[in-house]
Amino acid sequence: MINNPSDNTTLSAVLAGYEDSGFDGSFSPMNEGRIECLSCGSTLAASQFTMASLRRLEGASDPDDMIAVVAITCPKCATKGALVLGYGPMASAEDNDILALLDDRRGEDSLQPDASPADSTGPTLKSAGMQSADVANGERP
Repeated sequence: MINNPSDNTTLSAVLAGYEDSGFDGSFSPMNEGRIECLSCGSTLAASQFTMASLRRLEGASDPDDMIAVVAITCPKCATKGALVLGYGPMASAEDNDILALLDDRRGEDSLQPDASPADSTGPTLKSAGMQSADVANGERP
């Protein structure tokens, strides 16, 4: 039986945790599965970016308010930073495309694969909705 997490973690805390771990750059999602690096200005296919960690957040008042904070590295300038995307049934097609295309290298870095450095308790338990999103993105629950 899976317990739903009582996740009061804020987006700003997750971003600060990644920043403290050296992922201090910023990225923007673009159309057609592309990502813009705000450090060097390059816009490249999401498949060229490596993902070191992914932290999902659900809204405290609305569980359908789901976002994913992804720790990635720019292939052009090597900037490490965070990208904020929607996920789940309310996510845009562009965000879903980017999540599916990222080069998933979670577990190959010092970061926790499914938790931000700000999470003191390690990876969070996944709700049924999060597990469904994992399966939809080709991951095993």
